Amino acid sequence: MKKFYILICLLLFVGCATMELQTNSKLTRTILIDHSQLTNKTIYLQVTNTANSGGEKMNLNENIINSFKAKGYEIVDSSQKASYSLFVNVLFANNLKEARAIQTAVASGVFGGVTSLAAGSNGSNSLIVGATAALAGGLIGKALEDETFRTVIDINVVNNSNNSNENTRVYCEAIKTNLDLNEAMPILEKEATKSIVNIF
Repeated sequence: MKKFYILICLLLFVGCATMELQTNSKLTRTILIDHSQLTNKTIYLQVTNTANSGGEKMNLNENIINSFKAKGYEIVDSSQKASYSLFVNVLFANNLKEARAIQTAVASGVFGGVTSLAAGSNGSNSLIVGATAALAGGLIGKALEDETFRTVIDINVVNNSNNSNENTRVYCEAIKTNLDLNEAMPILEKEATKSIVNIF
């Protein structure tokens, strides 16, 4: 009888595994662009990547450029020629279940954001509340063989007409059973690009 109950529990856990890909993206704060003040749709773009432990494989530059061009923006080679400057830095992009990734996350605030922001927490509180939720989610995901990949990206938008600037942070997640890094990275790149370009 005991073995029967154990088997039932295992079947219930397996049944909860995420077979269909789930994605989620959030900004820690909203940046609003006044399009009526745009003299021309020109942007200076600078993308850097200070992530490690797998995150250095993320390549956003080409995706962002193509998305901006699709919206009618011109990418210029100097901030002096642009209406806006956009600075993007990848802080983290990897599987939350990896031990090395978790160590990096503790130092850089990776555990904040998606879950708590979806519940309505503000940006600063989300870095605290989100840590507990993400850790708990990671433990559950391990039991269910779900793979949770997350990217964390700092964004700085500068209005070159008055030198004002605003900052936000992008959190994107991809969750699926047996998802690997090579499959997850293009998904995270797509979700991050959409969140970044939609600011404009």
